[in-house]
Amino acid sequence: MTEIRKMTVQQDKQNSDIAALATRMDAMDDKFDQLSTTPETQTQDHPKNPVQHGTPGMQTTAAKSDIGDTRDPLIIPGLQSTWDPNKGLFRAPPNSPGPRTKTNLLCLSEPMVDRSDRENWSSYNNNSQYIQWLWKYWCELVAESDSDRSILDVRNSSKPFRPGLKSLSVTNDVENLMHLQEIQSALVQEGSFYHLWPQRVCHLFQGDFKQVNAFCKTQRPTWPMTIEAVLQILSLSNNLRSPVDAFVAFRSGPLPNESTAQFLRRFEQAFHRMPSRERIEKEVECTIEYTLQTHAGMVWNSLVQQNDAFPLHNALSIAWTIAEKQQNWMAQLSSSPMDREFLPLYKDTLRDIQDDKNTLQAPVFENPMSSVNAASAQTVYYSCGKMGHFSSDCRSEKKLEYHNKNYTSKEIYGTFKARIGQQTPQHSKYKNPVASTINSTQNFNNKKTNRPPPRLVAQIRPDLFMLITRFSLMKTYQNYGTLTTIKKYTCNT
Repeated sequence: MTEIRKMTVQQDKQNSDIAALATRMDAMDDKFDQLSTTPETQTQDHPKNPVQHGTPGMQTTAAKSDIGDTRDPLIIPGLQSTWDPNKGLFRAPPNSPGPRTKTNLLCLSEPMVDRSDRENWSSYNNNSQYIQWLWKYWCELVAESDSDRSILDVRNSSKPFRPGLKSLSVTNDVENLMHLQEIQSALVQEGSFYHLWPQRVCHLFQGDFKQVNAFCKTQRPTWPMTIEAVLQILSLSNNLRSPVDAFVAFRSGPLPNESTAQFLRRFEQAFHRMPSRERIEKEVECTIEYTLQTHAGMVWNSLVQQNDAFPLHNALSIAWTIAEKQQNWMAQLSSSPMDREFLPLYKDTLRDIQDDKNTLQAPVFENPMSSVNAASAQTVYYSCGKMGHFSSDCRSEKKLEYHNKNYTSKEIYGTFKARIGQQTPQHSKYKNPVASTINSTQNFNNKKTNRPPPRLVAQIRPDLFMLITRFSLMKTYQNYGTLTTIKKYTCNT
């Protein structure tokens, strides 16, 4: 009973907690409804003051952000306006250097030069409000304080500028900011003075950027003012955020006849075209994750399995390699077996090869005898010393070969006979008494006849040795018997 009472008490306590939580949720919903209806009443009764930009007396109202300006970073693909609510309109802060219009923009075509005002332009080259504003749009800008003065030399300005740099000519090129960064890195590398940078690169502004070229030659601006002129032209042509917009456009997927590996490679190149500060934006991260999950599902699963899905910029850098590996693997599975191609001929630079063919020709098997061990032009026959044939095809008379130069009359006519002629009898360590008796009797008989002694048998089989031993014993016994009978007969007589 006590346990049942405890359970009922706990249940009542939980019910009371749930009721209290429900009342709190209702209160939060009411508060949220009040906050959602408050801005509408404020805009109707008390309109907000417009945001003012520009110089005193020249005030402009910032454009209000509409609902159409914002977009879902994962659903709605397409381009976005160059105006960013976080950065504001492209307007320089008050009291910025250079000739300005009523809207506080640079006047690139101003024919009159105010030399007294030019003296103060260099004071804005360091960490000023003007430089901080430019860093919001292009964080790669190098200020005068960033350069190393120990390597600067005025003689570097007379040297030719680095060749191979691409010029800025079209505003809708998404690689404009990347080309501008390459130009700036070349200026830093050559070690020329900071105030000479615009004059060194003014010839690289062509086409749609001709106004920047004329502005550099006429007004002799500083390097930050030159960067502002380039960004101003991109902003007026609605292409200031073109690298980001081109990257976001990849959410629509690959082209009709494009493989996944090629698509991901273009995707990575578009990522590196963006400025460094734009790469860490939330919109870029959502674009990478959405594109890999939607249009490269197998690649994304492989990245997750290998624990390489995050950080996303690292996943993007290796995604195209995984896609290419999967593409090659699928091609090997689906392709039929094919004959192996011949490898190209390796050319040794230390040897003179007359044949300039890069590939080996397939062997011809119409006449097998001519292709098997065929004599080439470098083949030398060992007997006659001529080239181009073997011994079987030699037409000259064959010369006799001698075993030793001292014995020219001794012809070697076979390996077996030559070894027999050179062999000497080899006596064993232990003398066989039976064999010695046989040799002694034979030597006794050989004295009577002039026949040459037969050669000794080097090795005797065991069965033959027993037979010879018995035969010799019988002979000696018979000879001994005959000798004893003769002695007895002579004695008796």
